[in-house]
Amino acid sequence: MKFSRCAVAVATLTLAGLAQQAQAIQVIGDNLEVYGTLYPELNNTSYSASSPTGTPMSSMTKGLVTPGTGTAAAGAISKDQTNWSQSYIGVKGSKSFGDVKIGYDFQGVIAPNKTLDSSIATGGQQSLFGDMRDAFVSIGHTSIGTFQFGQMDTIYKEYGDRVRMLDVSSSNFTSTSGVLSGVGWKGATGAGTTSFNTRIGSQIRWESPVYNNFNAGITVRKDPNRTATQDTSLSAAALRWTKDNYYVSIQQETHNNYHAFSGTGLTALSATSIYNLATANSKDTGQRLSLGYTRGNWRLGADFATLKYTEEASSAGKFSSYKTNTYQFSADYAANAQWNLAANIASGAAGSCEVLGGGTCSTVGQGGTLLSLGAKYNFDKNIGIFAMYALNRANGSATFASSAIGGNTTNLGLGLLLKF
Repeated sequence: MKFSRCAVAVATLTLAGLAQQAQAIQVIGDNLEVYGTLYPELNNTSYSASSPTGTPMSSMTKGLVTPGTGTAAAGAISKDQTNWSQSYIGVKGSKSFGDVKIGYDFQGVIAPNKTLDSSIATGGQQSLFGDMRDAFVSIGHTSIGTFQFGQMDTIYKEYGDRVRMLDVSSSNFTSTSGVLSGVGWKGATGAGTTSFNTRIGSQIRWESPVYNNFNAGITVRKDPNRTATQDTSLSAAALRWTKDNYYVSIQQETHNNYHAFSGTGLTALSATSIYNLATANSKDTGQRLSLGYTRGNWRLGADFATLKYTEEASSAGKFSSYKTNTYQFSADYAANAQWNLAANIASGAAGSCEVLGGGTCSTVGQGGTLLSLGAKYNFDKNIGIFAMYALNRANGSATFASSAIGGNTTNLGLGLLLKF
């Protein structure tokens, strides 16, 4: 929803009756845009029971919990809810000074169900907004590209996963990111994220202009709480090529000292565990190839990633590294002006792991898959209703959408999509 500078100024003056507001609108930018995407849905989620006691466990899992007894959801359950996912409203604008453009973009998540639950629990006031999504300012030049400062997707996340189901997959159960960009084990107490599907604050991101169908991007995030011994930082880089119906991109992201596996706890988990104690340093990397193709009514996408997690092992037999390969395929077909059909599948392999000293490290039962199907009826290009189904299947020693080890999660959703 776009407003010219003049129209916004007139409306503001009419509502507020204050002439000085005209100058405030000019400071905001040449164009002020209020926009958003809302997709509330009715959602049924079914969790299967966890793997029974005695199921072979990987080295990644058995040091933390026992299957069938130590899981958060050992028995099968089913629940109904209203889910707003990453519905949001945003405001952005820009102002040009010759070849220089300065802008801003702020997005607030619409989360009435989340805030209502919190209000009931705490007795506090309700609020319509949840967390912030993107929140940054930017400065760009036609010759050197654009710099952004604040919270946003890393360039790794931004350049991949080109076909997102029915425009509602962000943080929804059909999102492939949990399998494509993460792993099926959980770290110890104090562990950071294992995911490379990252939106993060305190970030500086640069994107180059497009030259001969190529452009590049870099993300840098320094640790604002850095100490003499710990520096938790992130960096990412990507290069993409687009021409006509084709899209190709390569990305890499590095997490330093996220302690994604052993965490930062000081208490030993068990004498036989491969987990480290207060690991001095860790380094996790994600590398990905993303492909896209559009032709007629078809949109197709594919991603292939290699994820690796490493730590400085504290002694022989302790965790040193884990590596796995993941992939996803996605498709969207516009059957006619009213109907869109979509599907995706994502899979993560069991992978391999190493411990210091060359001892045995097993990944048996790691990995899993996600299969999603969906359809959307479009009243027009901005309003539609959708229905989706997804099965997230974890292998016997893995954990994905369910908190149960080896548990499967089935989702059904019916929702309304409004874009403005």
